[in-house]
Amino acid sequence: MKQQQIISAAKKLLGKYGYKRVSMDEIAREAGVTKKTVYSYFKNKEEFLKYFLNEEVQNMKKIVEDTEDADKSFFENLHETICEIIKYTQKRNFLQIIMEESESFKNPVIIENLKVINNAIQNYIKEKLEIAVKQKQIHVENIDVMAFLIYKMYIAILLEWNQDTQKNDEKLIADTIINLLKNGLEMK
Repeated sequence: MKQQQIISAAKKLLGKYGYKRVSMDEIAREAGVTKKTVYSYFKNKEEFLKYFLNEEVQNMKKIVEDTEDADKSFFENLHETICEIIKYTQKRNFLQIIMEESESFKNPVIIENLKVINNAIQNYIKEKLEIAVKQKQIHVENIDVMAFLIYKMYIAILLEWNQDTQKNDEKLIADTIINLLKNGLEMK
């Protein structure tokens, strides 16, 4: 019960103010427990960061797994997954706040932990690409590069797509990405 209170309080504060601006004292106060109680579950803020980043990865993996349909093509599944991941990240801004904070403050703790999540997500994309290649649904010259590019498109949309001036239409974004991956830029 107390652990869940602490996790909820930390998620609320870190999601609202970011990693740098939140203290363990504030987490304890928000959770309605002592700082000692907080430390009995999490020894520092970095453990909270790792916990929530891991949670984000697991949530995104679940979205992919729930979206995948064996009767659909690689591109149909990818399209649906992109739409669902964009919807998910629009509702939950934790990852966006942490990534923006990483860029702004160059915080080494955040940067190191984000490298772990970046690698996990890119490896997951790579696994999906390898399966599609083996099933002869796609042809990819370099799976590592393609996984990196797909991941970076997602990050660019998450962090750099100006939501104030551009409507974040997940279907349009997914259509554009799929068209680029399927057909490239060359006119045929």
